[in-house]
Amino acid sequence: MEKSILTLGVFISTLFIIPFVSAQEFEKATFQETASIIYDQKLSNSVIASIGFETTDNEEIRFPDKVIQEIKSNEKIRSVVFTNAGECVIGVTAEEQCLMINFDYQQLKGDGGIRMVQESAKEMSNEVVKKLNELLGMDLEFHSTFIHTVDDANIFLETSGIVSGRGSVSATYITQKQSTDFIFSDLAGKLIPKEIREGGGFYDIAKKIAKLDNSIISVSILRNGDSNLYMFKVVNEIKDASSDISRISVLEHLQTDEITRSNIFDNKNVPLNSIIQLIIIPNEQSKVDAITTHLITDLTKLENILKKGWFFTSPAGDKIDGKFLFGQNKLVPSNELQLEIGMWDGQTELSIYAVEEIQGTENIDKESIVEENSNGIEDQTQYAVLGIIIAVGIGAVIFYLKGYKPKH
Repeated sequence: MEKSILTLGVFISTLFIIPFVSAQEFEKATFQETASIIYDQKLSNSVIASIGFETTDNEEIRFPDKVIQEIKSNEKIRSVVFTNAGECVIGVTAEEQCLMINFDYQQLKGDGGIRMVQESAKEMSNEVVKKLNELLGMDLEFHSTFIHTVDDANIFLETSGIVSGRGSVSATYITQKQSTDFIFSDLAGKLIPKEIREGGGFYDIAKKIAKLDNSIISVSILRNGDSNLYMFKVVNEIKDASSDISRISVLEHLQTDEITRSNIFDNKNVPLNSIIQLIIIPNEQSKVDAITTHLITDLTKLENILKKGWFFTSPAGDKIDGKFLFGQNKLVPSNELQLEIGMWDGQTELSIYAVEEIQGTENIDKESIVEENSNGIEDQTQYAVLGIIIAVGIGAVIFYLKGYKPKH
Protein backbone atom coordinates (compact mmCIF):
# COMPACT_ATOMS: atom_id res chain seq x y z
CA MET A 1 0.00 0.00 0.00
CA GLU A 2 1.45 3.31 -1.01
CA LYS A 3 0.71 6.53 0.79
CA SER A 4 2.54 9.85 0.87
CA ILE A 5 2.28 13.64 0.96
CA LEU A 6 2.45 15.99 -2.01
CA THR A 7 5.63 18.02 -2.44
CA LEU A 8 5.39 20.96 -0.07
CA GLY A 9 6.54 23.57 -2.52
CA VAL A 10 4.32 22.70 -5.49
CA PHE A 11 1.55 25.22 -4.93
CA ILE A 12 3.68 27.88 -3.31
CA SER A 13 5.05 28.97 -6.64
CA THR A 14 1.91 28.39 -8.68
CA LEU A 15 -1.11 29.27 -6.58
CA PHE A 16 -0.43 31.27 -3.46
CA ILE A 17 2.37 33.62 -4.41
CA ILE A 18 0.95 37.10 -4.96
CA PRO A 19 2.89 40.35 -5.25
CA PHE A 20 3.35 42.15 -1.96
CA VAL A 21 1.23 45.13 -2.96
CA SER A 22 -1.76 42.84 -3.43
CA ALA A 23 -1.10 40.90 -0.24
CA GLN A 24 -1.66 44.10 1.70
CA GLU A 25 -5.34 43.91 0.75
CA PHE A 26 -5.89 40.58 2.50
CA GLU A 27 -6.30 39.60 6.13
CA LYS A 28 -4.24 36.85 7.67
CA ALA A 29 -5.98 33.59 8.57
CA THR A 30 -4.24 30.29 9.27
CA PHE A 31 -7.32 28.06 9.14
CA GLN A 32 -7.89 26.37 5.79
CA GLU A 33 -10.91 24.38 4.59
CA THR A 34 -10.43 22.20 1.53
CA ALA A 35 -12.81 20.05 -0.50
CA SER A 36 -10.96 17.53 -2.64
CA ILE A 37 -12.35 15.40 -5.47
CA ILE A 38 -10.03 12.94 -7.20
CA TYR A 39 -11.09 11.03 -10.32
CA ASP A 40 -8.58 8.22 -10.68
CA GLN A 41 -8.85 5.99 -13.74
CA LYS A 42 -5.22 4.87 -13.79
CA LEU A 43 -4.42 3.62 -10.29
CA SER A 44 -7.60 2.70 -8.42
CA ASN A 45 -10.55 3.25 -10.81
CA SER A 46 -12.41 5.23 -8.16
CA VAL A 47 -13.52 8.68 -7.10
CA ILE A 48 -12.12 9.91 -3.79
CA ALA A 49 -14.03 12.77 -2.16
CA SER A 50 -12.92 14.47 1.04
CA ILE A 51 -13.22 17.47 3.30
CA GLY A 52 -10.13 18.60 5.18
CA PHE A 53 -9.31 21.25 7.74
CA GLU A 54 -5.71 22.36 8.07
CA THR A 55 -3.93 24.97 10.14
CA THR A 56 -0.62 25.95 11.66
CA ASP A 57 -2.39 27.28 14.77
CA ASN A 58 -2.90 24.77 17.58
CA GLU A 59 -5.88 26.85 18.79
CA GLU A 60 -7.78 25.96 15.60
CA ILE A 61 -7.11 22.22 15.74
CA ARG A 62 -6.37 21.75 19.40
CA PHE A 63 -3.90 19.12 20.52
CA PRO A 64 -2.91 19.19 24.22
CA ASP A 65 0.32 20.99 25.02
CA LYS A 66 1.86 17.82 26.46
CA VAL A 67 1.37 16.04 23.13
CA ILE A 68 2.91 18.90 21.16
CA GLN A 69 5.82 19.17 23.58
CA GLU A 70 6.55 15.45 23.37
CA ILE A 71 6.74 15.67 19.58
CA LYS A 72 8.74 18.89 19.65
CA SER A 73 11.30 17.40 22.04
CA ASN A 74 12.29 14.76 19.47
CA GLU A 75 13.54 16.32 16.24
CA LYS A 76 13.62 12.92 14.53
CA ILE A 77 9.80 12.67 14.48
CA ARG A 78 8.51 13.84 11.10
CA SER A 79 4.78 13.28 11.52
CA VAL A 80 2.11 11.61 13.61
CA VAL A 81 -0.98 10.24 11.87
CA PHE A 82 -4.05 8.47 13.19
CA THR A 83 -6.50 6.83 10.79
CA ASN A 84 -9.24 4.21 10.88
CA ALA A 85 -8.54 3.26 7.25
CA GLY A 86 -7.18 -0.16 8.20
CA GLU A 87 -4.35 -1.99 6.43
CA CYS A 88 -2.03 0.96 7.07
CA VAL A 89 1.03 -1.31 6.84
CA ILE A 90 1.57 -4.96 6.02
CA GLY A 91 0.06 -7.19 8.70
CA VAL A 92 -2.60 -4.73 9.85
CA THR A 93 -6.11 -5.93 8.97
CA ALA A 94 -9.07 -4.01 7.58
CA GLU A 95 -10.74 -4.37 10.99
CA GLU A 96 -8.04 -2.38 12.78
CA GLN A 97 -7.13 1.31 12.98
CA CYS A 98 -3.68 2.76 13.20
CA LEU A 99 -1.52 5.37 14.82
CA MET A 100 1.76 5.88 12.99
CA ILE A 101 4.78 7.79 14.30
CA ASN A 102 6.94 8.53 11.25
CA PHE A 103 10.71 9.01 11.06
CA ASP A 104 13.43 9.41 8.45
CA TYR A 105 15.27 6.12 7.94
CA GLN A 106 18.75 7.61 7.63
CA GLN A 107 18.36 9.66 10.82
CA LEU A 108 17.44 6.56 12.80
CA LYS A 109 20.00 4.28 11.21
CA GLY A 110 23.14 6.17 12.21
CA ASP A 111 26.00 3.67 12.42
CA GLY A 112 23.65 0.77 13.12
CA GLY A 113 21.45 -1.41 10.96
CA ILE A 114 17.79 -2.27 10.54
CA ARG A 115 17.51 -3.62 14.08
CA MET A 116 18.66 -0.28 15.49
CA VAL A 117 16.11 1.51 13.30
CA GLN A 118 13.30 -0.72 14.56
CA GLU A 119 14.24 -0.46 18.21
CA SER A 120 14.84 3.31 18.08
CA ALA A 121 11.52 4.01 16.36
CA LYS A 122 9.58 2.03 18.95
CA GLU A 123 11.44 3.55 21.91
CA MET A 124 10.99 7.13 20.66
CA SER A 125 7.29 6.58 19.97
CA ASN A 126 6.17 5.09 23.28
CA GLU A 127 5.81 8.35 25.21
CA VAL A 128 3.97 10.06 22.33
CA VAL A 129 1.55 7.15 22.03
CA LYS A 130 0.93 7.12 25.77
CA LYS A 131 -0.23 10.74 25.66
CA LEU A 132 -2.21 10.26 22.46
CA ASN A 133 -4.02 7.28 23.97
CA GLU A 134 -5.31 9.65 26.63
CA LEU A 135 -6.43 12.19 24.04
CA LEU A 136 -8.04 9.68 21.67
CA GLY A 137 -9.60 7.64 24.46
CA MET A 138 -8.11 4.48 22.97
CA ASP A 139 -5.77 1.68 23.93
CA LEU A 140 -3.41 1.60 20.96
CA GLU A 141 -0.78 -1.14 21.26
CA PHE A 142 2.49 -1.58 19.40
CA HIS A 143 2.20 -3.63 16.21
CA SER A 144 5.42 -3.22 14.24
CA THR A 145 8.06 -0.88 12.86
CA PHE A 146 7.55 -0.68 9.12
CA ILE A 147 10.29 0.49 6.73
CA HIS A 148 8.81 1.89 3.52
CA THR A 149 10.70 0.81 0.41
CA VAL A 150 8.39 1.48 -2.58
CA ASP A 151 8.26 4.81 -4.41
CA ASP A 152 6.20 4.16 -7.57
CA ALA A 153 3.15 6.25 -6.69
CA ASN A 154 5.35 8.91 -5.08
CA ILE A 155 7.20 9.43 -8.35
CA PHE A 156 4.04 9.39 -10.48
CA LEU A 157 2.32 12.08 -8.40
CA GLU A 158 5.45 14.06 -7.48
CA THR A 159 5.23 13.26 -3.78
CA SER A 160 7.67 13.29 -0.89
CA GLY A 161 8.06 10.97 2.09
CA ILE A 162 6.75 12.86 5.08
CA VAL A 163 4.39 10.00 5.91
CA SER A 164 5.65 7.17 3.76
CA GLY A 165 7.60 6.34 0.66
CA ARG A 166 11.16 5.12 0.34
CA GLY A 167 13.32 6.35 3.18
CA SER A 168 10.64 6.64 5.84
CA VAL A 169 9.96 4.49 8.89
CA SER A 170 6.64 4.09 10.71
CA ALA A 171 6.30 2.88 14.28
CA THR A 172 2.77 1.48 14.05
CA TYR A 173 0.24 1.06 16.86
CA ILE A 174 -3.19 -0.48 16.43
CA THR A 175 -6.54 -1.05 18.07
CA GLN A 176 -9.93 -2.36 16.97
CA LYS A 177 -11.51 -0.28 14.21
CA GLN A 178 -14.31 2.14 15.10
CA SER A 179 -16.86 3.73 12.77
CA THR A 180 -15.97 7.08 11.23
CA ASP A 181 -19.23 8.61 12.44
CA PHE A 182 -18.36 7.74 16.05
CA ILE A 183 -14.74 8.92 15.82
CA PHE A 184 -15.72 12.11 14.00
CA SER A 185 -18.16 13.16 16.72
CA ASP A 186 -15.71 12.32 19.48
CA LEU A 187 -12.55 13.87 18.04
CA ALA A 188 -14.26 16.93 16.53
CA GLY A 189 -15.62 17.74 19.97
CA LYS A 190 -12.10 17.51 21.41
CA LEU A 191 -10.06 19.09 18.62
CA ILE A 192 -12.28 21.47 16.64
CA PRO A 193 -13.38 24.76 18.31
CA LYS A 194 -17.11 25.35 18.75
CA GLU A 195 -17.20 28.31 16.34
CA ILE A 196 -15.90 26.10 13.54
CA ARG A 197 -18.23 23.19 14.39
CA GLU A 198 -21.18 25.59 14.33
CA GLY A 199 -19.91 27.56 11.34
CA GLY A 200 -21.62 25.44 8.68
CA GLY A 201 -20.08 25.26 5.24
CA PHE A 202 -17.42 22.63 4.69
CA TYR A 203 -17.86 21.28 8.24
CA ASP A 204 -21.50 20.34 7.56
CA ILE A 205 -20.39 18.42 4.46
CA ALA A 206 -17.71 16.64 6.50
CA LYS A 207 -20.39 15.48 8.96
CA LYS A 208 -22.43 14.00 6.09
CA ILE A 209 -19.44 12.18 4.63
CA ALA A 210 -18.55 10.79 8.06
CA LYS A 211 -21.94 9.03 8.20
CA LEU A 212 -21.29 7.05 5.02
CA ASP A 213 -20.54 3.38 5.63
CA ASN A 214 -17.17 3.34 3.86
CA SER A 215 -15.89 6.74 4.94
CA ILE A 216 -12.69 7.05 6.93
CA ILE A 217 -11.02 9.71 9.05
CA SER A 218 -7.48 10.93 9.57
CA VAL A 219 -5.98 13.28 12.15
CA SER A 220 -2.37 14.36 11.64
CA ILE A 221 0.46 16.43 13.03
CA LEU A 222 3.23 17.17 10.55
CA ARG A 223 6.45 18.86 11.53
CA ASN A 224 7.11 22.02 9.51
CA GLY A 225 10.39 23.52 10.61
CA ASP A 226 9.95 24.87 14.11
CA SER A 227 6.16 24.66 13.93
CA ASN A 228 3.57 22.03 13.00
CA LEU A 229 0.77 21.52 10.52
CA TYR A 230 -2.43 20.13 12.03
CA MET A 231 -4.92 18.29 9.83
CA PHE A 232 -8.39 16.82 10.34
CA LYS A 233 -9.87 14.98 7.35
CA VAL A 234 -12.81 12.83 6.33
CA VAL A 235 -12.82 10.93 3.03
CA ASN A 236 -15.05 8.59 1.08
CA GLU A 237 -13.91 6.41 -1.81
CA ILE A 238 -16.50 5.50 -4.44
CA LYS A 239 -15.18 2.44 -6.23
CA ASP A 240 -15.63 1.78 -9.95
CA ALA A 241 -16.94 5.31 -10.45
CA SER A 242 -14.32 6.98 -12.65
CA SER A 243 -14.89 5.19 -15.96
CA ASP A 244 -16.53 8.27 -17.54
CA ILE A 245 -14.81 11.62 -17.00
CA SER A 246 -16.23 13.41 -20.05
CA ARG A 247 -18.63 15.41 -17.88
CA ILE A 248 -17.81 16.09 -14.25
CA SER A 249 -20.06 17.63 -11.63
CA VAL A 250 -17.67 18.43 -8.81
CA LEU A 251 -20.25 18.32 -5.99
CA GLU A 252 -21.78 15.01 -7.08
CA HIS A 253 -19.79 12.96 -4.59
CA LEU A 254 -19.74 15.51 -1.76
CA GLN A 255 -23.29 14.90 -0.54
CA THR A 256 -24.48 18.41 -1.43
CA ASP A 257 -26.02 20.50 -4.24
CA GLU A 258 -24.18 23.64 -3.18
CA ILE A 259 -21.13 24.48 -1.17
CA THR A 260 -20.67 27.42 1.18
CA ARG A 261 -17.71 28.80 3.04
CA SER A 262 -17.61 28.57 6.81
CA ASN A 263 -19.27 31.37 8.76
CA ILE A 264 -15.98 31.99 10.54
CA PHE A 265 -14.82 33.80 7.40
CA ASP A 266 -17.79 36.20 7.33
CA ASN A 267 -16.75 39.86 7.13
CA LYS A 268 -13.14 38.81 6.51
CA ASN A 269 -11.19 39.29 3.30
CA VAL A 270 -9.58 35.85 3.10
CA PRO A 271 -10.38 34.58 -0.41
CA LEU A 272 -7.69 31.89 -0.34
CA ASN A 273 -8.83 30.05 2.78
CA SER A 274 -11.61 28.00 1.17
CA ILE A 275 -10.50 25.87 -1.78
CA ILE A 276 -12.04 23.18 -3.95
CA GLN A 277 -9.38 20.91 -5.43
CA LEU A 278 -10.07 18.72 -8.47
CA ILE A 279 -7.55 16.13 -9.60
CA ILE A 280 -8.15 13.86 -12.59
CA ILE A 281 -5.79 10.98 -13.37
CA PRO A 282 -7.00 9.69 -16.76
CA ASN A 283 -6.13 6.48 -18.58
CA GLU A 284 -5.13 8.56 -21.59
CA GLN A 285 -3.86 12.11 -21.93
CA SER A 286 -6.81 14.45 -21.49
CA LYS A 287 -7.61 18.14 -21.28
CA VAL A 288 -10.19 20.50 -19.84
CA ASP A 289 -12.53 21.57 -22.65
CA ALA A 290 -15.09 23.72 -20.81
CA ILE A 291 -16.03 25.06 -17.39
CA THR A 292 -19.23 26.74 -16.20
CA THR A 293 -17.55 29.61 -14.39
CA HIS A 294 -14.71 32.06 -14.83
CA LEU A 295 -11.24 30.90 -15.88
CA ILE A 296 -8.37 32.43 -13.92
CA THR A 297 -5.13 32.52 -15.92
CA ASP A 298 -3.16 35.08 -13.91
CA LEU A 299 -3.02 34.96 -10.12
CA THR A 300 -0.71 37.95 -9.81
CA LYS A 301 -3.61 40.40 -10.18
CA LEU A 302 -5.83 41.22 -7.22
CA GLU A 303 -9.02 41.40 -9.27
CA ASN A 304 -8.56 37.79 -10.39
CA ILE A 305 -8.30 36.51 -6.84
CA LEU A 306 -11.50 38.30 -5.86
CA LYS A 307 -13.59 36.66 -8.60
CA LYS A 308 -14.75 33.07 -8.27
CA GLY A 309 -13.32 30.68 -10.82
CA TRP A 310 -10.89 27.90 -11.72
CA PHE A 311 -7.13 28.08 -11.86
CA PHE A 312 -5.46 25.07 -13.46
CA THR A 313 -1.95 24.17 -12.39
CA SER A 314 -2.16 21.42 -15.00
CA PRO A 315 -5.04 21.78 -17.50
CA ALA A 316 -4.00 18.78 -19.60
CA GLY A 317 -1.81 15.72 -19.79
CA ASP A 318 -1.44 12.64 -17.60
CA LYS A 319 -2.85 14.58 -14.66
CA ILE A 320 -5.35 17.45 -14.59
CA ASP A 321 -5.07 19.61 -11.48
CA GLY A 322 -7.40 22.52 -10.80
CA LYS A 323 -8.31 24.72 -7.83
CA PHE A 324 -11.59 26.59 -7.52
CA LEU A 325 -11.42 29.90 -5.66
CA PHE A 326 -14.57 31.40 -4.13
CA GLY A 327 -13.40 34.98 -4.63
CA GLN A 328 -15.79 37.27 -2.77
CA ASN A 329 -18.64 34.73 -2.94
CA LYS A 330 -19.79 32.65 0.01
CA LEU A 331 -21.95 30.12 -1.87
CA VAL A 332 -21.39 28.26 -5.12
CA PRO A 333 -24.16 26.01 -6.59
CA SER A 334 -23.55 22.72 -8.33
CA ASN A 335 -24.28 24.07 -11.83
CA GLU A 336 -21.29 26.43 -11.52
CA LEU A 337 -18.93 23.56 -10.72
CA GLN A 338 -19.22 21.45 -13.85
CA LEU A 339 -16.51 20.64 -16.39
CA GLU A 340 -16.18 18.91 -19.73
CA ILE A 341 -13.07 16.80 -20.33
CA GLY A 342 -11.79 15.60 -23.70
CA MET A 343 -8.92 13.63 -25.15
CA TRP A 344 -5.62 15.43 -25.96
CA ASP A 345 -2.86 14.50 -28.38
CA GLY A 346 -0.19 16.30 -26.35
CA GLN A 347 0.49 18.87 -29.06
CA THR A 348 -2.71 20.73 -29.97
CA GLU A 349 -2.97 24.22 -28.46
CA LEU A 350 -5.14 24.20 -25.36
CA SER A 351 -8.27 26.30 -25.07
CA ILE A 352 -10.87 26.24 -22.34
CA TYR A 353 -14.39 27.46 -23.00
CA ALA A 354 -15.57 29.39 -19.95
CA VAL A 355 -19.39 29.58 -20.06
CA GLU A 356 -19.51 32.65 -17.86
CA GLU A 357 -17.29 34.58 -20.27
CA ILE A 358 -19.26 36.15 -23.15
CA GLN A 359 -16.17 36.35 -25.34
CA GLY A 360 -15.98 32.57 -25.58
CA THR A 361 -12.66 30.78 -25.29
CA GLU A 362 -9.52 31.38 -23.28
CA ASN A 363 -6.26 30.09 -24.76
CA ILE A 364 -3.93 28.37 -22.30
CA ASP A 365 -0.22 27.86 -22.71
CA LYS A 366 0.37 24.86 -20.46
CA GLU A 367 4.12 25.36 -20.21
CA SER A 368 3.89 29.01 -19.19
CA ILE A 369 1.46 28.70 -16.30
CA VAL A 370 4.14 28.05 -13.71
CA GLU A 371 6.58 30.51 -15.25
CA GLU A 372 4.11 33.41 -15.40
CA ASN A 373 3.02 32.97 -11.82
CA SER A 374 6.56 32.65 -10.49
CA ASN A 375 7.81 36.02 -11.78
CA GLY A 376 8.29 38.83 -9.29
CA ILE A 377 7.89 36.56 -6.28
CA GLU A 378 8.22 38.20 -2.88
CA ASP A 379 8.71 36.45 0.44
CA GLN A 380 5.16 36.38 1.77
CA THR A 381 4.68 34.18 4.78
CA GLN A 382 0.90 33.94 4.72
CA TYR A 383 0.55 32.68 1.16
CA ALA A 384 3.55 30.38 1.41
CA VAL A 385 2.02 28.79 4.51
CA LEU A 386 -1.35 28.40 2.82
CA GLY A 387 0.36 26.74 -0.13
CA ILE A 388 2.08 24.26 2.16
CA ILE A 389 -1.13 23.52 4.04
CA ILE A 390 -3.01 22.74 0.84
CA ALA A 391 -0.19 20.62 -0.56
CA VAL A 392 0.10 18.33 2.44
CA GLY A 393 -3.67 18.23 2.81
CA ILE A 394 -4.24 16.93 -0.68
CA GLY A 395 -1.38 14.48 -0.29
CA ALA A 396 -2.97 13.05 2.83
CA VAL A 397 -6.28 12.62 1.05
CA ILE A 398 -4.78 10.79 -1.90
CA PHE A 399 -2.49 8.49 -0.02
CA TYR A 400 -2.89 8.27 3.70
CA LEU A 401 -6.61 8.16 4.26
CA LYS A 402 -7.35 5.30 1.94
CA GLY A 403 -4.13 4.28 0.28
CA TYR A 404 -3.46 3.56 -3.34
CA LYS A 405 -4.23 0.01 -4.37
CA PRO A 406 -3.44 -0.41 -8.08
CA LYS A 407 -6.05 -2.08 -10.26
CA HIS A 408 -3.54 -4.63 -11.51
